[in-house]
Amino acid sequence: MPHDWLDASLSAEATTLVDRIASLAKRSRGGTAPVLRATVDGVLLDEIETTQVVELGPPLVALKAWDALAFTPMLQGLGMNPLTIATAQVMISNRLIEPLSEWALSDWAQRTALPELLDVRLTRTTKDRLYRVSDALLEHRKAIESTLRAKSKDLFSLKRSVVLYDVTNTHFEGVCHRNPKARHGKNKQKRNDCRQVAVGMAFDEHGLPLAHEVFEGNVSDSKTLEALLDRLSNMDSNESGNKPEVKSAVMSKVKPEVEPEGKSEAKTALKPVVILDAGFASAANLKMLKARGWSYLINITRGSRQQYADSFATEGFDVLPGRTEAERVEVKKITDPKDPDSVLVLCRSAPRRLKEVAMLSTAEERFLRGLKRLEVRLEKGQLKNSVIIERQIGALLKKHPRVARFYKISHEGGGLKSVRHEAKVAEALSLCGDYVLKTDRQIEAGELWQLYMTLLRAEEGFSLLKGSLGLRPNYHQLEDRVEGHIFISILAYHLLCRIRYRLVEHGDPRDWKTVRRLLRTHRLVTTRLPAGGRAHNRAAQAEPARCRAGPSLPDPRGGLEESLPGQEI
Repeated sequence: MPHDWLDASLSAEATTLVDRIASLAKRSRGGTAPVLRATVDGVLLDEIETTQVVELGPPLVALKAWDALAFTPMLQGLGMNPLTIATAQVMISNRLIEPLSEWALSDWAQRTALPELLDVRLTRTTKDRLYRVSDALLEHRKAIESTLRAKSKDLFSLKRSVVLYDVTNTHFEGVCHRNPKARHGKNKQKRNDCRQVAVGMAFDEHGLPLAHEVFEGNVSDSKTLEALLDRLSNMDSNESGNKPEVKSAVMSKVKPEVEPEGKSEAKTALKPVVILDAGFASAANLKMLKARGWSYLINITRGSRQQYADSFATEGFDVLPGRTEAERVEVKKITDPKDPDSVLVLCRSAPRRLKEVAMLSTAEERFLRGLKRLEVRLEKGQLKNSVIIERQIGALLKKHPRVARFYKISHEGGGLKSVRHEAKVAEALSLCGDYVLKTDRQIEAGELWQLYMTLLRAEEGFSLLKGSLGLRPNYHQLEDRVEGHIFISILAYHLLCRIRYRLVEHGDPRDWKTVRRLLRTHRLVTTRLPAGGRAHNRAAQAEPARCRAGPSLPDPRGGLEESLPGQEI
């Protein structure tokens, strides 16, 4: 359809496009001229559709971590079929990216590229399949943990010689009658109204997971250690045939002890070192460790600080170098007067003192508010029976054990009389920031303190599991379902460790939570071309994000290339 006003130099294709624009303009004014449909290589441009815009970035990173840890060959070796493996990959990736229940997982998967990348289809009707996959993973838990443990050691080029051990709990939103391990116990989230199970987990000195056990919710922390050490001993025997060196609780940078001159490399290895927090410092555990032939480094501070008050009051402390005044730490090693075979490390920590003083102050404020409420009830005549009043006083003191020792409360003349023991308060404040480590290892006091401080890596691992990896709360009711939920979170933590290692390796200071948010702009789109019904998938580019300077993530190897005292595990 020629137009006199068109530039004669326009190509035929350009002229066609101009005609189409003119037709669209005329139709918008109510005209009836036919619309010309522009084509390029036989494709109708105005019928091109972009559909199925799904998330690609975070799932792709999860798949790369999965491949690096060789999850698929491992599960194939355990007899799992491709569909089971692909489904497990979706479940574990979900726990890493956006933890959801089995009911919500299928909808989430459809909004990601995982079904297409893994050639698996999940719908709400496949919820039972998810449970079967969870059961299959749990059935092979010991073999999977043992294989991943060996794989991570090779992948990260680790010299592993320590185990960090700690216990946490996960509660249920329900009664969980059919789970014999679900019990009421001391909950770390103060959810004492819910049943729970306890999770004991071992990490190496680099913060990488080694093994875990699930215990009854009311179990004492000190009673869980031996079961986990047995697991690690069996794993090491199966993997290498060598007696393992197990260290519990935490380990950090420690230089090897000086070897006697003339000793060959084939000499008997040093005894394993077990490092324990105060909650595991029972006499039974110490006896068990000695019977097994392991060394130990253990915090014995709970309830025993006062025993060493005189030693803390004397001189002889060494200040750890390279720390500011606010970070000041002093240590002193002495012989244990009750156990000549052991030594004690007395520690003074300025940061810990500030924290403990603040905790004591907060606890006292809460106690005084409770005391004031009780006094108001007496003034209003709401409490008159002396027996009931005495019970209320006892309940108040029981509720605030941290400061109850500082006060004497009596019911006199229809009111309450409280006396604050100033000497006891001053004594408690003077000991704030002081704690005692006990060991049978002849290492410098500063190195022993550094060794014990590695426990923070176990605490960090639990923090990630309970926070971004969906360990709790747990909505399942059956024992196997509960333990399967826990195990999937731990498998996701293996992927997270690999991702964090790669970030450190490339000098990226951001954590996974930040990277995951940025990667969500990286999407996979499906474009449908009307000619011949062709469809093309194309990955959209992620929006660039500048990496701002900041504190770098800890290296999973922790910079601990030096040999640690004890056998390698």
